[in-house]
Amino acid sequence: MVVAGAAFALAAGAAVSWWRSRNVSAVQRGWAVAEARGCFGCHGPGGVTGQPDMGVPAFSREDLESYVKNEGEIREWILDGMPQRLRQEPAGAGAEEASLTTMPAWRSILSPREVDDLVAYIEAVGEVDRPTEPAVEAGRVAAQRLGCFGCHGPQGRGSPPNPRSLKGYIPAWDGADFAELARSDAEVKEWIVDGRPRRLGEDRVARYFMDRQVIQMPAYRGRITPEEVEQVLGYIRWLRRTR
Repeated sequence: MVVAGAAFALAAGAAVSWWRSRNVSAVQRGWAVAEARGCFGCHGPGGVTGQPDMGVPAFSREDLESYVKNEGEIREWILDGMPQRLRQEPAGAGAEEASLTTMPAWRSILSPREVDDLVAYIEAVGEVDRPTEPAVEAGRVAAQRLGCFGCHGPQGRGSPPNPRSLKGYIPAWDGADFAELARSDAEVKEWIVDGRPRRLGEDRVARYFMDRQVIQMPAYRGRITPEEVEQVLGYIRWLRRTR
């Protein structure tokens, strides 16, 4: 009986753990891969600083534009240590030989999913996929200026940990579970302006988790203009359409 109870408890714990982690975004998983594999040791915290004196680029938009031409070359950097295009150029081969720090080749070490997740993270940090519509880009810029990406991750696509919350993380704006928390544009606006939508605030279970979670969604009422609310909403819509 004791053994059966222990087995049930383990199974229940595993089920809850799976349910809580299944919608963690690819961008967040990519951060975890980079952290676990030591990428930030060379590319700097979060990959955003690099080591210019050592010839190690950051994952920034400017550095990516200098080192890669497309997503395929990001994958080649990860898998082979350098894209084939650069290996075939004398300058590229010479730079690799002269460099004090060389990019390791992760082929046969990383799984296909880990590579996909790393690419997603690098592209998010590097702002590779930005809106081309001025109004939507204004929403991305507004979200960045208001500090939204500090909690919601690069471009709003991360799922950073949030202890004591229902799922243990802050849902990504383009994530599968975002629609559970914001069922309509009106609820997204309530999240922004009031810090939570009325529907969840009136639900006893939801309110219990929202009240006890460590990171609280700030209420921007009085600190954000109606135009900025619409801009951020437009950017979130764009993210969810394009993912």
